[in-house]
Amino acid sequence: MKHMNHWFIAAAICIAVGSAWQLDGPEDHQAEWADSHELKELQLTEAGTARRQAAGQKLCEKVRGPNSEARWTVDDDLVCTTRLGLVAVAQ
Repeated sequence: MKHMNHWFIAAAICIAVGSAWQLDGPEDHQAEWADSHELKELQLTEAGTARRQAAGQKLCEKVRGPNSEARWTVDDDLVCTTRLGLVAVAQ
């Protein structure tokens, strides 16, 4: 009979632990939605930055040759860097 009591107690503990998640209140997903929105905006910004860089690189290669590199100033001006120095492409 003692073994039956142990099994009963073990089963009761398992049921209590297994159903403990029901004691939690409603979850607030608002913070997750905000994080998700920020992530999507960041991804769109990065994609736009990559397209801008690719377009600038293509223009620099056309104007200054295949060894040039597109860079952007603080004022968002495109500058092509070559071994010979900097050449402003657009103001």
